[in-house]
Amino acid sequence: MTGASHTVLKKRILVISDSLRDLPEAVAALTECGHAVEYIDDLINFREIVAGRLGDLSRADAIIMGRVMNTDANALSLASRVKVIALHTSGSDNVDLAEATLRGITVTNVKGVNSEQCAEFSIGLMLAVTRQILTGDRSIRAGRWAADTQSSLDLFGATLSVLGLGMIGKAAVRRAAAFGMKILVHTRTPDRSFGEEFDIEYVSKDEALARGDVVSLYASLSDETRHMIGERELSLMRPHAYLINIARGELIDEDALFEALAGKRIAGAGLDVFAVEPLHSSHFFDLPNVVLTPHQAGLTRSAKSNAAVRAVGNAIAVLDGRLPADAINPSAFTSGTMQ
Repeated sequence: MTGASHTVLKKRILVISDSLRDLPEAVAALTECGHAVEYIDDLINFREIVAGRLGDLSRADAIIMGRVMNTDANALSLASRVKVIALHTSGSDNVDLAEATLRGITVTNVKGVNSEQCAEFSIGLMLAVTRQILTGDRSIRAGRWAADTQSSLDLFGATLSVLGLGMIGKAAVRRAAAFGMKILVHTRTPDRSFGEEFDIEYVSKDEALARGDVVSLYASLSDETRHMIGERELSLMRPHAYLINIARGELIDEDALFEALAGKRIAGAGLDVFAVEPLHSSHFFDLPNVVLTPHQAGLTRSAKSNAAVRAVGNAIAVLDGRLPADAINPSAFTSGTMQ
């Protein structure tokens, strides 16, 4: 009786990802859920799916995906059966939430699943760029036993300016404090008890930029934070200061940053995220004072697996008529079940 009922309720899940199929725990959860599953194994633009694989999209009841761009109103209008978009990322700025809500599509993310890993990576990127680790690597591979000590920065006693104090920002502060760094924070929502614990000084954005030896971005992307670092903000930074970004590429005006780096108006930068991804070409490639990585801050194997399993669970919950705790727009779940 149960089996017959399950067959009637069988849905189609479309997985758009460049990694999920390689994660056994997530694949097992999809295999055991009883729904039909189809994979698109690539990190591709949502518009390409709309243009080239419209049949896949139009038949889907659920979509599980990573940071696929341009999931806008036009694309969502073609996903006529979709009831849930389950992201296995913490951010959701790649989905038109207003349009999804209007269409009764529940959107979920996995916020916090890789906060510790992202914080670790931001500290690693900070070390790589401030201590000239890649410069030393390139030097020794070229047969030169030479270290760039002239521009290397001591982190012990240096000032770290943190812009955005969410879960990742707090995890980074804990690590930076262990390095003996002075912590300045700019945030809309100061956490006073956390500030007291780590001797944080809450300051304005301009003051954080002007006083920081290292400025690290942990803010989420919104209309308010887009290009929060531009020509004016970069002009406030010290000539010996470094900029670190593992949050979202769109937080920075990349043209302005290039000019600041090329003109040595700031010492360097470490960038894990970019306005356009994947990044196949960039004027940053020719600069020796910038370290570039491919949006990998949260991508340890355990973090990827945990994120994917949680996303799968979110998608299955909606298909089975349950509102997941990770729903970003819970009002869409009610309207979606009434359609």
